[in-house]
Formats: sequence, C-alpha cells, structure tokens
Amino acid sequence: MPLSLRILLVASILVPLLFLLGTALYDRQQLTAQAYADADRLSAIAKEHALKVVETNALVLDRIEDRIRGLSWDQIDAEAEPIQRWMVLLDEAVAQSISLHLVRPDARVALLSIAWPTPPLDLSTRGYFRSLVAGERGLVFGPPRLSRLTGIVTFVMARRRETAEGRFDGAVIGSILPGYFQAQWHAMDPEGRATFTLLRTDGQILASHPTKDGNGLFDPPEPGSVPAAVLHPSEAGVAIQRFGERQEWLTAFRKVGEHPLVVSVTVSMDRVAGEWLRNTALTGSICLVVALALSLTTALAIRRWRSEQRVQARLSVTADELRGEIARRETAEAGLMQAQRLEALGRLTGGIAHDFNNLLTAILGTVHLLERHIGAAADDRVRKLLGVARDAVQRGAKLNASLLAFARRQRLHTESLDANELVQGFTPLIQRALGEAVTLALVLDPELPACRADAAQLEAALLNLAINARDAMPRGGTVTLTTRPARLDQTLLASNPDAKPGDYVAISLRDVGTGMPAAVLERVFEPFFTTKPQGKGTGLGLSQVFGFIRQLGGHVAIDSTPGEGSVVTLYLPEAEELPAAPRRPAPCCRPRPSPAWLAPPSWWSRMTSGCGRWRRRRCAMPAIG
Repeated sequence: MPLSLRILLVASILVPLLFLLGTALYDRQQLTAQAYADADRLSAIAKEHALKVVETNALVLDRIEDRIRGLSWDQIDAEAEPIQRWMVLLDEAVAQSISLHLVRPDARVALLSIAWPTPPLDLSTRGYFRSLVAGERGLVFGPPRLSRLTGIVTFVMARRRETAEGRFDGAVIGSILPGYFQAQWHAMDPEGRATFTLLRTDGQILASHPTKDGNGLFDPPEPGSVPAAVLHPSEAGVAIQRFGERQEWLTAFRKVGEHPLVVSVTVSMDRVAGEWLRNTALTGSICLVVALALSLTTALAIRRWRSEQRVQARLSVTADELRGEIARRETAEAGLMQAQRLEALGRLTGGIAHDFNNLLTAILGTVHLLERHIGAAADDRVRKLLGVARDAVQRGAKLNASLLAFARRQRLHTESLDANELVQGFTPLIQRALGEAVTLALVLDPELPACRADAAQLEAALLNLAINARDAMPRGGTVTLTTRPARLDQTLLASNPDAKPGDYVAISLRDVGTGMPAAVLERVFEPFFTTKPQGKGTGLGLSQVFGFIRQLGGHVAIDSTPGEGSVVTLYLPEAEELPAAPRRPAPCCRPRPSPAWLAPPSWWSRMTSGCGRWRRRRCAMPAIG
C-alpha cells in the first residue's frame, strides 16, 4: 500500500478523533466558563433585587415610624383604629409585604395591619426581638415562620424604636413573603439550572428556590457548616467557590448592601458535565459519521488501488508471458531456421556425397583394372602410384562417409541396447582417446531403460565427443559421462521435426574446458565448420553426430558457457523390447560390412560387363571409412 493511502487511512480516523478531543476540551472550558459567568450574572441580579425589596420595606418601616413619632403608647392606643387602617393601606401598597406590626417594649403586639382588633400576640421569645432589646440597631431579620393568622410562611424584617433619650421603645416589623423572591428567581432562571438562596450572615436561610421539601421552612445552620463567604461577606463584589466531595457545586455569594444578608446562586457542575457529555456525544456522533465516511472513501481508494495493482500485476504477468512467448518464438524460429539450414545443407551434402561416391567407385575400379591389366609387368614406380591412388580413394571414402552421416543417408543397424553396458565396455577406448591429463568419470543410472541405436555409430559418436572435450581442455581436467532417463516435450523438440515427444535415454558428456560463445553454438553442427587451427580438424565430427542422432529419431542438445565448459547430450529413443543378452564384440574385432555407398552404379557395370572376375571380386573389396 502506498504511503499516501496509509496517511489517508490514518488521517480518516485520527483527524475526526483529534477534532472530537479538541472540541470536547474547548466545550468543557466554555461550559465551565459559562457556569462561572452565569453564577456571577445571576447573583448580581438576585442581589440587586433583594436590595430593592429590603430597601422598599425599610421605607415602609420608616413611614410607620414617621406616623407614630412623638406619640406615647397611650396616645397610640387612643389612635389605634385610625393608625391600623392607615397601616392596612400602606401594607396593600407593597406587594412583597404581607403584614406590618407595631410592637410594644414588653413584646406585645400593639397594632397589626391584617387584623382588628389586634389579637394578643407576644414576641418575647423571638430571637430577632431579643436582639433589638439587646441594642441591635439597623434592620434585623428573623427566620421564616408559618403565620398562625394567615397560614403563610414569611420572614420578618424589624427595626428598633427608641425614645428621644435613646432607650428601647418597642419595634416596627414587616413580614416579607419568600415567594416574592422565588417568583423573581424563577423568572431569572426558568430552566431551573441554578439554585437561589437568601441568607443571613449567620447562615440562616430566609428564602430558597427551588426548595427541597416545598414548605419554605429551614432549620438553623449547624455550627461549622456556614461558608466563610457568608459569615464574612466581601464588600467588594462576588465570591465564587466550589463545594462538595467532587467539587460538584459552584456557588457565587454577594452581600446585600449594608444589611446582614447574603444572596447565593449555586450551579451544579454535574449538570454542566451532563451538558458537556451530551454535546460531546453529539459531536462524537458527527465525528463518527465523518470518520466512517472518510474511512469508507479511503477503503474505496485502497480497494481501487489494490484492483489497479491486481490489474497491473496481471498486465505485468501477461507482459512477461508475452515477452516469454516472444522469446520462445524467437528461439523456436531461430532453431527452425537452424534446422532448415542444416536440412538444406544435409540435402546438398547428400547429393554431393552420392555423386562423389560414384566418382570414387569409378576411380577405385579403374585402379583395380590397371593393376589387372599391367599385372606382373608393373614396376615399383607404377605399383607405388597405384597405391597412392588407392589411399586417396580410401581417404575420400572416409570423408564421404561423414558427409552421408550428416545427410542421414547412411545405413544403420539399429537394435535395442543397454546404454550403461555399452558405455562401460567402451570406457577404455574413450580414456585412451582422452589421454593421461584428462580424467573420465562415469555417472550411470542403474534403472536406465533400453534404447534403440546403432552400437558402432553410437560408439563412434561418443569417441568423437570425447576427442572434442579433450581438445577443449589443453591443461587437462575431468570429463563426466552420464546416463539417465529423460522426457522431451514439444517445446524442447520445436526445432527437431525428426523426433517426437516422449521418453528418451540421455547420454551426456560434460567437460570443464574453454566453452563456446553463442555465435559458435549457432553453427556448431554445420559440416566443415570448426574452430580448430587449420589442419587440426575437418569440421565433420559434430555434424556426423548430429546426422546420426537425427536419423535415429533422437535429439541432440549442446550447452556451453565460455570459461566453464560444455555439455553435449544425446537423446536416444527408448526401446520397447529388452536388449539382447550377449554383448556385441568390441568394435576393433567386429566384422564390418562393405559400405553401401561403394556399390558401383549401372554405368560402371555395363562398362565392365565382360569382366566376370570383377563381379566376383566386388564383395572382396576392402571397406573404406
């Protein structure tokens, strides 16, 4: 797989993953920052609202004090009914207040805006009243209580009333509805993401939204549980802190003006985390879709690349096969051209050898007629000249025999042979031909089948190959003679129309000599072609072997590498029958028939028709070649 597709595959997974991680981190930071900003903003609004409510009620208490300023309690009792009606009107004008109280110094309620005549009520047990009695100045806030008269939860805001001398002279109280704060807080945060609380600086909760139990009543705070931001609120602004075992609560505290009140807004970080998880899940889904799309695109690209590679591989294989087929065709054509050239040479050589044979027969007959005609009257010079002529005819006869062998016109005595037995019996002659500097090694297959061949011609061919191997190794070496079964197919026999595909007996002779270049290999079987110096060879040795093997219906192959040596392999057809049990005599002792090429032509018979003794002596002529 190319590097570009690998990078694309990794990027299709890594890029959406990195985008998801980056988006998740950014979103978490943004949501956390948003939570801080929301707590800050909501606490500021809640603080302003609480301050407005407190100051409004403080003005109401101021108006009550103005109404009764300078009056003694006896005078207040005397004007109680008009004052009470005025307080009712004042109470109705303020929505966040449900009732107004005027309390005597002994803690008894003198006037009440929601009831006439005033019911007997004693506030001496109220903590906020005791604080006023103890000298607390300013506004004092009491904890939420369920009113016995209205059945509504309220908390009070009280102020100390003093005489001209500064002595405690009762209190002016207003009851405030927590629901007024809750309605405002709900309007500020309709989704309920934050918790709003109005507290005293000692930690007592006056109002909260949303509430857990819904009754609006709160227990006094446990010692040590009140945050420092409530006990000692900052005058400068907001104080934001994290609470909880997992720091899951984010709370902003703000002091309400100069009053002992604190507004807190708490945001759940778990809710923020949940929102973050939802956003991350949505982003992850989108990234997953994108990653799948990119991966699918990459997979398609990889599949297409692999398909192209397979096509290229097939094209490459096809091209290699085509090149191989072209090479095989070129080799076959070259072999066919070589075979056709050798065939043409064979035909030409056969024709020439036939005519040459007639001439040699005429010459030899003439020599015999001269010897007969001269008879005893011939002197030494004549007999010598006749002997020279007879020797020349013998040499020509040998040359003609080689030409006929190449032309595949010699008479063969084929029979079933055991090639191993023939090689072993012929080994001494081959070794003598190789000389002392060359070692002969035999590698014979014991399971070798019988072959069909002419024993004398096969021995001559092996001897010819051995002599060529010896000449190729002037410094000596090893010649290896091997026998083995072989099978040749049509491809190997493309240049040999005389042989058929099938089973053969292979006889190989390998040398470690100088070897032959390709240019020499192309012409090695041509008659009269030789690489030996002039006078050292006729160029008919391998051509004679070639013609003999082809005439048998076999095949001959030669392989050579310059500097490494050559190997010549003779492929002889397998015999269907077993070889004869008795071994043929050695070639030096075997009687040889008169060669067929020496038979006189018809014109010579007519010329010597009167010489019956010639006809009787024809079979007694010496064999030539």
